[in-house]
Amino acid sequence: MNKALDAFVGGWTISTILTYQTGQPINIGMSQPTLDDGNQRPNVVCNPNSGVGAHHSALTGLSTFNSNCFADPGFEQPGNAPRYFSNLRTDGIHNIDMSLDKEFVPREGVRLEIRAEFFNLFNTPRFALPDTLFGDSTFGQVTSTVSGSTPRHGQLGVRLEF
Repeated sequence: MNKALDAFVGGWTISTILTYQTGQPINIGMSQPTLDDGNQRPNVVCNPNSGVGAHHSALTGLSTFNSNCFADPGFEQPGNAPRYFSNLRTDGIHNIDMSLDKEFVPREGVRLEIRAEFFNLFNTPRFALPDTLFGDSTFGQVTSTVSGSTPRHGQLGVRLEF
């Protein structure tokens, strides 16, 4: 193609890295256990999976699962909740990184590359664990994001080879 058209249309490269992972199973415990070893769990009285999703709860302050499905087992009683709930999971990772670069060849032996890279392109938050201690006032609620998770950011670079 001619040089003018090639300057606008040719030499583009788009690269992406997609990360989609499910969250970890949730472990429900007691905020004030009464067993001697301290590993008391609450009783499960209905299906805790009938609550709302993690993204919704972080915006509204509601529980990520049906917190009314748990009850105090009583003094020195172990409770019937499993160690982990396979159907109740923390928020997973949903991230897209993208790079866009354009290569120009102004003349023979000279190459110019312009590159833009975007990390967490759609600025997707990564929510922290919900409060998993039965008896807390925020039981089941997500109140923050994961420490170390970063908002969207980008960088630009230019490389000239001659």
